[in-house]
Amino acid sequence: MPRSRGVPPPEYFSRMPLRLLLIAFALLAAPLGAQAPALRAGTFVAERIDRDPLPQTDRVVDDDGTTYLIVFDRLVLSLRDDGRFRASVRYRRTLYANDPRGRDRRIPLQTMAVTGRYEIVGSEVRFTPDPSEETRGLRMLAGTVVNGREITVPFQYRNGTRERDRRLVMRRNDNIL
Repeated sequence: MPRSRGVPPPEYFSRMPLRLLLIAFALLAAPLGAQAPALRAGTFVAERIDRDPLPQTDRVVDDDGTTYLIVFDRLVLSLRDDGRFRASVRYRRTLYANDPRGRDRRIPLQTMAVTGRYEIVGSEVRFTPDPSEETRGLRMLAGTVVNGREITVPFQYRNGTRERDRRLVMRRNDNIL
């Protein structure tokens, strides 16, 4: 086999054991490969549900003419260093029949909060709610870490007769107050 006529390798490469060389290359190449984005504790605020910005209105009219209306005002997710989360949603919810008399009525804001544990596995962030009366039926949700400033989280709810399976796009905002 002909010998390469290129530049000889530096002397320190010839004295280094092959295993140590492979480890060194792996460590140097690791930041260049596909890695899970880093996500640290902080506050994330929903900018969109699916592709639509907040506030967002979801209206469902059933077969008998009853209208179910939810207006999502704000959704905030707080991740703590100890692996705990708090998610809160601020919304208006009402239903009314075909009668237009109730349509101009001011509907008060309502809030709902869910707490629990979260863990980051690769590029996935998994949320497990604490068991309580309000969270009965909720299961672990897995969101996606887009980068250190953005995550997407599944958002499931029922409006009247319709089950909704949406996706929140949340951006880091540590200055929400």
